[in-house]
Amino acid sequence: MKKLFYSVIFLITLVSISCERDIYKNNNETGSLHIDVGLYLNIHEIGGQSKSTPLLSDIQVFIFRADGTPAMNFANAMEMPDTIELATGDYYVEAHTGNNLPAAFENPYYYGASEVFTVSSNTQQSVQINCRLSNTIVSVEYSENIQSSFADYSATVSSELGSLVFSKTETRLGYFQTSPLDILVELSYLKPDGSVVNRSLSGNIPAPLANRHYQISVDASINEGMASFLILLDGTEVPIEIVGINEDTDSLPDGNIGYGDLLITEIMYDPSALSDTEGEWFEIYNNSDQEINLQNLILGRDETNWHTINDSIVLMPGDYFVLARTALASNAANSYVYGTAITLSNTGAVLSIYGEGTETNPGELIFSVGYGAGFPSGTGASISLNPTLMNPADAVLGTSWCKSTSVYNTGDLGTPGSANDACQ
Repeated sequence: MKKLFYSVIFLITLVSISCERDIYKNNNETGSLHIDVGLYLNIHEIGGQSKSTPLLSDIQVFIFRADGTPAMNFANAMEMPDTIELATGDYYVEAHTGNNLPAAFENPYYYGASEVFTVSSNTQQSVQINCRLSNTIVSVEYSENIQSSFADYSATVSSELGSLVFSKTETRLGYFQTSPLDILVELSYLKPDGSVVNRSLSGNIPAPLANRHYQISVDASINEGMASFLILLDGTEVPIEIVGINEDTDSLPDGNIGYGDLLITEIMYDPSALSDTEGEWFEIYNNSDQEINLQNLILGRDETNWHTINDSIVLMPGDYFVLARTALASNAANSYVYGTAITLSNTGAVLSIYGEGTETNPGELIFSVGYGAGFPSGTGASISLNPTLMNPADAVLGTSWCKSTSVYNTGDLGTPGSANDACQ
């Protein structure tokens, strides 16, 4: 199978802006910012199809203060000035293509974010943002057997967020926000007596990854009026997986961590009592019936921020646990500090937990949730999963979350390390 790899880098020098810049100064000292916006495209060509490359004019750039409040934004990276003048202080930058739909054909979404950096007086800071493809890509291929033997056929690929129908003539790539995918293949054929027989096959991709292309190859043969089916899932940089009829691909041998065994159940991305750099945290929950050791699991945000948990931390079934930016974030005894490795964007992000691996090649996805559009806002309060919906299917839906109402030790609202508030 042919692989093509492209690295496309667009460089721009950014500077100080228009008369609006004074809005962002809170003192008389300023520095300048230089931003390199890059697009990294890793193409896996299957059947002559490949992902389209976005233009630099498609990229939107957002500059935030370290506490998450907006400083500046540019709707078109091509229109950014050569240098940007900012008040001294700590900032981070996000860039994306602004088209993060739940599911759509030919809709690649690119996202990138910087670490927090400092703008000092009378100096120029240089920041590189690497925008990567952030969708899961799916295509469907029907075998010659199907095309010649079946009168009609289609495959519906769906997640809790959206779905796409791949008809018999559909050749486009489908782009999905990364979450578990279900597959339903429906086929019909004519018997010699002229009657129509309908058959269906269900399968799934329980833990798809972003920036991966999964090709679903559908093959079927007709034997004495019966049909047998097999779906082959071919993913870039991951082994071939085979999904058969009604096969339970979620089940794993004892001792392994399956998808949904850990859930992200509460997120404090915009504290008021503390700065974002001190007060950010999120909470996880052991949704399994076995002990889980968090050591060597990998935390990720938008595939740009990574942290490997180094400590041996055992969670019993039903336990909650806090992962925090600093020890000041809460007084929960059941907590771990990940430091500056992960920042929680106030405008939304995808938080993920992976199995043991490396930060460039993490293990299997354990759980991922993309908070932002469709989720409640949480300034001065965490957003929390409804305690009656503690399952992976509901936990990825914004309608399953609400704003916390209990006060914890900092004076903000939330329940770090313990059961969530009921959603009204």
